[in-house]
Amino acid sequence: MTLDFKGKVALVTGAGNGLGRAYAQGLAARGAAVIVNDLGGDLRGDGESAAVADAVADAIRAASGVARAVLASVASADGARAMVQRAIDEFGQLDIVVNNAGIVPNGQGIAELRDEEWDRMLGVNLRGCINVLRAAWPHLERSPAGRVVNTSSSTVVGLPGALTYATAKAAILGLTKNLALATEGTAIKVNAIWPFGSSRMSSTDFAAMFEAKYGLESGHFNKTLTADAVANGVLVLCHESAPSNGEIFAVGGGRMARVFIAATRGAWAATPEGFIEQWTEVFEPDAFAIPGHALAAEEANISAGRVDWLSVQR
Repeated sequence: MTLDFKGKVALVTGAGNGLGRAYAQGLAARGAAVIVNDLGGDLRGDGESAAVADAVADAIRAASGVARAVLASVASADGARAMVQRAIDEFGQLDIVVNNAGIVPNGQGIAELRDEEWDRMLGVNLRGCINVLRAAWPHLERSPAGRVVNTSSSTVVGLPGALTYATAKAAILGLTKNLALATEGTAIKVNAIWPFGSSRMSSTDFAAMFEAKYGLESGHFNKTLTADAVANGVLVLCHESAPSNGEIFAVGGGRMARVFIAATRGAWAATPEGFIEQWTEVFEPDAFAIPGHALAAEEANISAGRVDWLSVQR
């Protein structure tokens, strides 16, 4: 089948460069009308320029697509409302939201970080996503196939220097899982991605580090891990045929894979010493389950081993 977005209206935040630009152009090339949002600032979120989003919208129109540029910050509730309203004013609907806007961490440790650093990171990477969804949700509910793609990151499992960024991106996972539960009775599907591809955030230094670690030739990162390869997976999740809801996907380099949170079967004991004695059972994932919600996650604690714990929804 061919993925077609004709008749759909999409909002892509942080669409002025790299991954966001690839998402916007991919959606437009397949028929969607696209709201291209970007503040036009630097990687730390400083500054602004309308020329960045305008250039992407111009490129889409030059390729016979439909696009409008919006200069606004997702960190502002007013800015989020403005970009959503632009979609409604121009096209009368909003069907797809790709929350891509983000800024990079400064690499500081927990003791050195100032309040303003935390506020800046959470303001864009977490609250920005929330601001956009608060404004967009009523319109997505009216869509015959509303789709949301939130951007998390593999840094949630650990990366030196990414403390603030990883914290915000981990919160995106909780947001995505709980929003998915709130879609009952609607046609909305909400999923999250761990994207890995060439962008402004994957600086030359990062690319060189990656290539050195895996013994790859210089330039391999940008040549192989392209933004378009990530966009392919994002477009799948934006399409009305995608059935997944509340899931996480690693996307990059031509690969798309489900990422999940799981729990081992564990062990039961009446004393702390009992847990130490059974640490292999506590720790090793020889048997695991993927809980579909918090109550399922607690089922094993309640059962005390008396039921088939692996019956928890996978």
